[in-house]
Amino acid sequence: MATTAKIRLRPNKIGFGFIALSIAMLLAAINYGNNLVFFISFLLLALMGNSAWQTRRHLKSCQIQLLNPPTRFDGEAGMLPVQIESSINNPSIHIQAINQNGEAEPFTMNLTAGRTERVELPLPPMPRGRYATPDVVLSTRYPIGLWTAETRWASLPHWQWVYPKPLGEAPLPTNVLPAHAENADVSLQPGDDQFDHLRTYVPGDALSRIAFKHYARSGQLVTQHWQSSKAIHHEIILDYKLLTGNTEARLQQLTRWILSLAADHRAFTLKLPGESDRHGADSTHVTHCLQALSLFSPAHNPRHAS
Repeated sequence: MATTAKIRLRPNKIGFGFIALSIAMLLAAINYGNNLVFFISFLLLALMGNSAWQTRRHLKSCQIQLLNPPTRFDGEAGMLPVQIESSINNPSIHIQAINQNGEAEPFTMNLTAGRTERVELPLPPMPRGRYATPDVVLSTRYPIGLWTAETRWASLPHWQWVYPKPLGEAPLPTNVLPAHAENADVSLQPGDDQFDHLRTYVPGDALSRIAFKHYARSGQLVTQHWQSSKAIHHEIILDYKLLTGNTEARLQQLTRWILSLAADHRAFTLKLPGESDRHGADSTHVTHCLQALSLFSPAHNPRHAS
C-alpha cells in the first residue's frame, strides 16, 4: 500500500518558452491591431490551457502499489517491485524511486487502460541494516510536453533488509558432550543416565565411549550414547563470542552458517551479546536471526561484543 500527495503541475522549459511566445504575439497583435496574430495568440494560449488539463488527467488516472523489496546482502544492489495501473491509455508515464542520496533512474512506461503492469525499480547497494523503502515519484509530460505533472507516493509499512555477506571459512561448530558422557567410569555409575543406544564407531569418537564388551562378543566396534547428551549433541549453537575477528567478520560467518543450516532444515540456536538466545528451525526463525545480525551493534554491549 502507499499514500499519495496532491499532484503538482508546472510548466517545463518548453512550456515557459511557449507562454513567452504567446504573450509576445498577443502584445504585438494589440500594438498593431492584427486580427490574425490575435487569433494565433489566443489559439496558443488555449492549447496551453488544454494541455495542462490533459497532462494532469493522465497522471491522476494512475494508481500504484508498492510491494515488499526482496532482502539482499551487504554491498548488493536491490530492487523495489511496483505495480501500476491506469484507468485510461497512458503512453508516457515516468516512474522512479527516490533514494537516500536523492538520485534516481527514471523508467518510462506505456500503460494500457485497465491493465496492471509490474516494474522493478533499482535500489543502490547499502551496508547491512534496515532502511525505509524509498518514495516513488510518478510524472508525465503527455500529451505535447509543455507541462510536467508529478506526484509522490510514500511507502507505509515496508522495509529494506540488508543482511551481512555470507562469508567465512570456519566449519560449523561441534558442541562438547556432557562431562559424564566422556568418562566411562562416571557415566555408568548406578543412578546416572544410562546409555540408550549404540552407534557404529566413527573416527574421532572418544575412546571412553567404545563398548569393549560388545566388541569382544561381536567383533563390531561401536560407541555408547546417552539420553542426557543426545539432544545437546545434535543442537547447533552459533555463538558470536566464540568467533574471532572484527564485528563484520563475525556477523558474516554467522550469516553463512545460518544459510547453510537453513538449506539443510536443521535447528540451531543463535547467541548474540546482550540479546536473548534464539532457538528454532523454521523459515521464520531464520529470518529473525538474519534480521538480528543486520541490526546488531557492538556499541550496545561493548564488553561482550569484543
